[in-house]
Amino acid sequence: MPPRTLRAFPQIDPDHMPVDPHSRSKTGTSARPLFTGKRLNDKLALALVDARVLPFKELLESFEVFEHIRRRVRAAQVVDLCCGHGLVGMLYGIHHRDVDAIRLVDRRRPDSVDRILDALDPVAPWLRPKVTFEACTIERVQIDTPAAILGIHACGTATDAVLDQAISGRHPVAVLPCCHPKRTLPGPPTLGAALGVGLATDVHRTYRLHEAGYATRWSSLPSPITPMNRVIVGWPTPDKA
Repeated sequence: MPPRTLRAFPQIDPDHMPVDPHSRSKTGTSARPLFTGKRLNDKLALALVDARVLPFKELLESFEVFEHIRRRVRAAQVVDLCCGHGLVGMLYGIHHRDVDAIRLVDRRRPDSVDRILDALDPVAPWLRPKVTFEACTIERVQIDTPAAILGIHACGTATDAVLDQAISGRHPVAVLPCCHPKRTLPGPPTLGAALGVGLATDVHRTYRLHEAGYATRWSSLPSPITPMNRVIVGWPTPDKA
């Protein structure tokens, strides 16, 4: 069952939020009272709320998935593929001083990347020098040194391309899959019919990591934040690394 509390913001009840997490409007003053604490996460979230750079769902989702993956998927270089606004990768550069390079990769650079960096500068001025952006497809990214690979809501088979990059270099990887098209279901259609296309696809992905010598773990974000909430983490096992 998905958790009913938030790791990043334990003061927030995900079942009773004052802001609709699925509204596409940018988070405004109605969310400010949620982030009045002295913890770094609260200061970061308040800066983003005041700058109105993200919908509330994406703010909560980014912080929460980071808390689910940060311990197992980590390296001096973090490569956030299909990064969108890139907040998950940025959180690595903020919270972990031993992470010295954040590579944000997407087909184009969204305006939100710079707006987020501007908003976070006063709270975490050490972040910006770590961040670079590459306008590139997943398949063309060159990762020549040890890295942690992220694929947060990489749509459909883009998640599989993220896994390709991770497995090819034996990098730890975290994905939050979304959009599981029936036409791309791997394995027997019977499993898709019995388990649902999403679950059957992610089971196949987990077996793929296992067969490549990875340990794996599943967890779930609270469903009020996003219904596509399955987090899959994989890291190379020492005996096969």
